[in-house]
Amino acid sequence: MEEALIIEIWDTFREYIPDKNKEMAANQYLDWLLGKDIDSSVIEGLSGYDPHLDEAIKNVVADEENETEDDNEYYEDDEDY
Repeated sequence: MEEALIIEIWDTFREYIPDKNKEMAANQYLDWLLGKDIDSSVIEGLSGYDPHLDEAIKNVVADEENETEDDNEYYEDDEDY
């Protein structure tokens, strides 16, 4: 899925979401995109378009970095056996 289409979908429904719920909606939207196997580089490319998406993207990137660090620790421990 292309960045332009992802933004168009977000634009379609964000105007109907109350401001207090936009952050949660952005997080749910990105979770849905990740569930559809959208590459994280495409998601990172959405930065700068919408502040709510930006915050959600930061969370996704931070989660991926933490998962990578956890995976590396697991494999490092595995080598000791």
